[in-house]
Amino acid sequence: MFQNANKKIIDFFRFLWSGKPEVGDITPRQANAIQERAYILSRKEFERACTPPYVAVAAQLGNEKQQVFEAATFYLCAIAANEPKYEKAIVSILDSYATEHEKLSARVDYIKQMKIKYKLNADK
Repeated sequence: MFQNANKKIIDFFRFLWSGKPEVGDITPRQANAIQERAYILSRKEFERACTPPYVAVAAQLGNEKQQVFEAATFYLCAIAANEPKYEKAIVSILDSYATEHEKLSARVDYIKQMKIKYKLNADK
């Protein structure tokens, strides 16, 4: 019993004096890095919980591929139709995209078609 306690005391002081961890131990710097990563990951979960679901989809409106743009517009309109609390914000996003990209008439026309299909308007 005393041998085990004595060994732990010796190991503790050896760690303090040498600063080198035993096999399987981590350094204070590594512990600090682990804590920082855990904190950052916990904040990301909070941000995901507080961010409306349409924000990630709206970012895809700027994609140069027409197919990705159409899918993003479709999903935004579907979200707006199914979630009335997001409708005004989504319609505002689509309208501002249409005004900023008037030269891309095919995209503006597609936005108008989808808004008509889902009966979306900015008045709500």
